[in-house]
This record gives sequence, structure tokens and C-alpha cells, in this order.
Amino acid sequence: MKLIEYYLYLFAKFSKCIAFQKVILTRSKISNELQCTERTVTNILNKMVDKKWIIRNKGEGRGNSTTIIFLKTIEEMLDYFESESPTYDDMMRIISLFEINSLSYEKEQVYSSLISKLFGIEGHNISMENDEENDYAHLKIPYFRPFNSLDPSAVERQSERHMVEQIFNTLVSYNQENEKVVPCISYYWEQANEGKEWIFYLRKGIYFHNNHILTSNDVKFSFERLWNTDSRWIVKHLKNIDCVGKHVIRFEFSQPMYCWDLILTSPKCSIVPENYGGKSKKEFTKSPIGTGPYMVKNHDNNVLNLMVHLSYFKGRAYIDEISFFVLPTIEKYFHAKKMELEPLLYIPFSVIDDGDSDYHYIQRNNLSVKYLMWNMNKANIRSNISLRNRVAAIIHKEKMVKELGYPRFQKASSFSGEEYVYESPSLNSQGQTSFNETMTLMTYELTPNEDDIKWLQAEFAKHSIELHIIQVPYSSFIEQSKQADLVLSEFVSENSLELSLYNLFLSESSVFTNLCNLEEVYQLVDRAKREKREGKRIEWLKKLEGDLMNQNIIVPLYSTFQKALFHKDLMGISLSTIGLVPFERLFFR
Repeated sequence: MKLIEYYLYLFAKFSKCIAFQKVILTRSKISNELQCTERTVTNILNKMVDKKWIIRNKGEGRGNSTTIIFLKTIEEMLDYFESESPTYDDMMRIISLFEINSLSYEKEQVYSSLISKLFGIEGHNISMENDEENDYAHLKIPYFRPFNSLDPSAVERQSERHMVEQIFNTLVSYNQENEKVVPCISYYWEQANEGKEWIFYLRKGIYFHNNHILTSNDVKFSFERLWNTDSRWIVKHLKNIDCVGKHVIRFEFSQPMYCWDLILTSPKCSIVPENYGGKSKKEFTKSPIGTGPYMVKNHDNNVLNLMVHLSYFKGRAYIDEISFFVLPTIEKYFHAKKMELEPLLYIPFSVIDDGDSDYHYIQRNNLSVKYLMWNMNKANIRSNISLRNRVAAIIHKEKMVKELGYPRFQKASSFSGEEYVYESPSLNSQGQTSFNETMTLMTYELTPNEDDIKWLQAEFAKHSIELHIIQVPYSSFIEQSKQADLVLSEFVSENSLELSLYNLFLSESSVFTNLCNLEEVYQLVDRAKREKREGKRIEWLKKLEGDLMNQNIIVPLYSTFQKALFHKDLMGISLSTIGLVPFERLFFR
């Protein structure tokens, strides 16, 4: 199998996938590319000659050139590859080889066939070496980017939040249908002392993925650790945590916290084992231990592999293993006609119409809101409301959605869906601004973000405003955003609007808290958290949101939507509030 990979690599690298042409190489050059000794190179080339894959005219002496003619096309070599009964890992290496050498563009039909073998109906039937049963269910999902930290306290993006919800549980959950807090790890809870005390009663016999049984000590550790994270806002007013035996936990606050049970539904409040189950914090971010329906088997930049948690307290999930493979260019190969011939099981992000009876799609609208945020830490921006109004007037949101398309759903006026009544700025009323420098617009690396900032740059240029656009890795986005004038980011909803706004205004990993350090904001949010009536709390938060929109400190652009495509043989499909499928409900028909 390795010999086939070597051939494909050398064929792509040195012959540009063109057969029957002479290529002049040295063993040293091949050695550097294949990362092996020159002696090994000689053996590899001899084997290829024996198989009549190449013609080789040897150069005499060390370092002299060798002429090679590649005789087999990519299609022919992939036929050899398939005839060797490739394992799962073999197929992933070949796909990675295609990606690295940009063969996915040049050999689209071949690449699509490979994708189908791995992720489609045929790929589902590829056996695993360690399978002991024939009914082992393994769902393989192509994905467009790597997953970042899976530590619940650090998650902000949709994909990571969803994975955390599959790996962990919280004390209580939020029911979207009736908008109520419901039991999870805790089966009963009560508050006392005017919202300053909360007591939670824990289920017995809940197992972590490392077979440790959950106790109140794990719950205590889960919240005490938040003091040293960007989610410390959650425990800001927490005075004390008492373990009342192994299965009762008591929280005491310095001020009323009538919304504490709602806050606990956030994935950031997921329960982790005491001392991270013996792992270092760095290890835990990549391969965490939770109580959820799936546990992490392997996680790196190329793959996230989840195994079913056999002792899950809500009942074992149906699918034994779920794997996400990172293939950034994969979506463009999902063409409807090809999929009719080579069906895939599940595509989490798809723009394909449901034109085939074997396929269904499910769509969820208003998943998140893309927005612009001014850096209010800069005095020349903070005092320049004329500039902020002018920029807001330039942006035609409906036009942006129409021209750029998926995943843009419709224009947005706020995060909450509220239409705030204020006089929209007009271009005629703004005149020239006093900001004569080139403005810096920053966002993180993601294809829709790149399209957005280029569109904005072009629109601003029509009005003589020059934008310098920068994309940075998400891991450094928050820190680097402090240097920008304007930032493009995304508001991701929690399970409830109230909780979503708390996270936006208070999380230290939020763009808002890093670019708008206003004491009156924190005072107003604290006031809301002390309020007993939920409606009144939301009213205070919406007031703050409205003020920010009216001053054009934040400019919402559009809401997003997501369409997932799935084969009729994959059952239990529904989309969560962040647009991905809850894994524990899935099964194969």
C-alpha cells in the first residue's frame, strides 16, 4: 500500500500528474521528499520498475541524475489501491495526499469517488481491524476545519460547543420547547435566602468516561476551576461551595442570583472530574473526560474520533463510533448528480437541494449573527460617532446577503431579534468624518469571513473609506483584535437569549469585553442578574443591547442558517440550536 502512495506522491510532485514524460531527478531529491534514506529510495524505485509503473535510466555515481518516466495514470493507480482492500487509515492517507498536492482540484471525479468510499454507504461497510461484531456502527463525517479546545470553559464557536455537549453534561439542562430548566446530573434543586443560596441533589451512579463515579467533589472542582478561566464571570459572586455529603452540593453567593439555574445550563458549566481525572490541563483541552454519551478516543488537527460511552446514565447511544475528518476543500465535491450515484450518509454543512428520493435535508435558521464591533478602547473611535454612523449607513445588509448567499440567511438588526426604533443614519446626513487614516478590519480565518471582509472592503471603497483587512487564526483572534479599529465576529446563541447575552457581555473570550471595557455595562448586567423576575432581567439586557445598537458600537450584519443533508438510512436527525446533530439520537436503518 505504501508503494502506491509513494508513486502518487512522486507523480504529483515531479510530473504534475502527466504520464509518459521524462522527469530528471536525483536520489537525494527524492530522499528529501519521501523523508527516507537514499538506499530506501533505490529499493522503492526498483520495486516500481519491477511492477512496470515506471521506466528508470540510472545516473552513474552518487548524486548524479536519474531519468524517470511515470507509466501509470492516477486513475490506474487508484484501481490498484482499491484492489489491495485498503483499510480506513490507508484511505485517509490517500485523501490527505490529494489535499496536500492539490490533486483534489485536478482530478475531481477521482477524488469524489474516494470521498464516497470513505464517507458514503460503501464506506460505512468498510470493516475495522478491531471489530468483533459485524453490526459495529461507525459514522464518518467530513468536516471543513479542525476543532479547537474541547475544554468546556473555553468554548465559544458553534462546532466546539456542540462537541462539548456530546462529551459532557451539566447539572441541569434547558428545554427549548417549554423554555424551562429541567433535570440532568441534578434531579432536584432549590434556592433560598432571596436567591443567595442554591442546593442541588445529584443522581447516584453517574460514571465519567474513565469509570470514576461522579460525586459532589467533582462538581465543586468544576466551578472552582472557572476562577482561572475566561469564564470567571460565571462565578464572580460565588462566595462558597459546600459538599453536603457525596450527592448534595450547596452554592452561596454574595448577592441574589435568581438566574443561577439558568446559567448552569451553559456548556461552560459542564461537570468535569476532580483534578481533570489525572490529566494536565493541556491534555484535557484536547482529550477531555466527561459524563456524556460519547468519549474522546483521538483528537488532533486532522481527526476527532468519538467512542460511545457504554455506561452513560441516560442510556447507551446507538452508534458505536463517530469520526470527524478535516478536509477543508471537501464541500465543493458534493454535487447532486454524483451523490445520486455515490451516496454519502451525512453532510453537516450543505447547499445541495433535496432532489433525490434517497436524501433528506433539514434546515435551521437564525443560528448565529455576524456583526461588526468597533474598538471602543481607541479614543479616536470612541469619540467619533459620526464615523460609526457613516459606516453603518454604508452597509446595505440585504444586498450583502443576496450577493454572498449561503450561510447568510437574512439581515439582522440585533442579537435578540428585537427591532429597535431609532433614526437610521443616512449617507447624506453624515458628510466627511475626521478619521483620515486607513482603517483596519480584522476577523478570524474562515471562508465566509473572508468573503464578508472583501465585500465590505469593496463597499467602503465606493465611499472613499480605505480598509486594510486582516485574517488571523482563531486561537489568537481575541488578543490580536485589540489592535484593530473594526472587528468582524459572530454571536453564537446559548440555549436561551438571556444566557446568550450574559456570555456576550461578560465572557473574557468575547470580542465585546475586549473592545468595550465600559463599567456601566457591567453594572447594568449585574443589576439584571439580581432581578428575580425573568422578564425584567431580559428587559434590562435588551435595553443595554439597544443602546449599543443605537450608538452603532455594534453593527449586526446578518443571521446565518444551516442545511444538513442526510441519507434516508441515517435516522434520528434533528438540528440543535447551533445547527449540528445530537449524536445520541442517531442510528442506522
